[in-house]
Amino acid sequence: MAKHTVPRWGLSDKRKKLRELQVPPLLGVFEHLSDWRKAHGKVYRLIALLTVMLAGLLCGKKTVKAIARWCGALPFLTRAKMGLPLERSPSAKTLDRLLAKLDPDALEAAIRRWLAAVNEQLAQTGLPLRIAIDGKAVRGAAKRGAACVHLLAAVCHELQIVWAQVPVESKTNEITQVLPLLNLLCLEGRLVTMDALLTQREIAQAIIDRQGDYLMVVKRNQPQLRQDIAMCFESEPLPEEVRGTATMLSKGHGRLETREIVTSAALKGFIDWPGAEQVMQITRTVICLKTGEATTKQVYAITSLPPERGSPHLLLEANRDHWTIENSVHWVRDVQLGEDACAVHKDRAPQVLVALRNVVLALLRLAGHENIAAAIDLYSAQPERALCTIGITTGT
Repeated sequence: MAKHTVPRWGLSDKRKKLRELQVPPLLGVFEHLSDWRKAHGKVYRLIALLTVMLAGLLCGKKTVKAIARWCGALPFLTRAKMGLPLERSPSAKTLDRLLAKLDPDALEAAIRRWLAAVNEQLAQTGLPLRIAIDGKAVRGAAKRGAACVHLLAAVCHELQIVWAQVPVESKTNEITQVLPLLNLLCLEGRLVTMDALLTQREIAQAIIDRQGDYLMVVKRNQPQLRQDIAMCFESEPLPEEVRGTATMLSKGHGRLETREIVTSAALKGFIDWPGAEQVMQITRTVICLKTGEATTKQVYAITSLPPERGSPHLLLEANRDHWTIENSVHWVRDVQLGEDACAVHKDRAPQVLVALRNVVLALLRLAGHENIAAAIDLYSAQPERALCTIGITTGT
């Protein structure tokens, strides 16, 4: 069994490359959003209301009411920079109407245009380019009967930001919405990772057709494929077969975790799966340092990356990093940006607010903040810094 040794990006190398990315101005992409309001009686420009929402979220205000109170307490000059008129500040009802009436599809498209320049720069860094696809329910809105509360998102492994997201209707599931989501993404040269639910032939074929690659976990929803992969690793290697291995160790939260991978290209051409090049067996062992108790889980996976492009270490790292979407995106939105506790639920307002939270998280990541809670504390104490991050440096 051969152990592959390949060049690896050190953590400092990655951080240096990512910090060199040039973030385009944000507010410009919102200038052309359609304003549903009549000119008569309009007090606030649409871009000013979006600025209030984004700056409030950056400063740690988790609800619409909190954002309205915070804005009203800001110094006049700060509010003027946000584009608000003399002696006026939007109420919570005004912000609620903004969220309920704004077209989420148009907003998402504007956000994708903003991130497109970042995506293009990322492709020039030489870093592995990986996209995790996973869904999340907006539980605070779901408890209040809102529609479109489940969203399927594509998250950049390297930057931990959302490239695109689509709503999943209550009468369907994530599988039906993967193809529309893939159509919004640049997949060329990128590895798409997903959990077992989305391990489907048509999804694998769609990724290959768009010149991307996939890494799919295989469980019992694909019984024949799982059986074929299991038999491959339960048997001795074939005479011409080379199996690659890699191991990762990590320690934290009172646990020692070992991840091991064994890869094989022996099934290429023998299994009926689009673009299949390698299969793998991944074993995760977690030891509780306090008690010494150990738990071991084993899964199988399949990828379209051939051995020369998909080393064992790269595949193991991609499988591990797929799950950072939970800690680096979902958990941050839930807890630090207040998504689960938010009561906004009218029309498609939950999707609009999630999109704005995704923008805030992207702004923080692209500004180099690794500790989101500390960054929010900083902006809360210095609202002018939040405006600068959005792209406002002078009065309007």
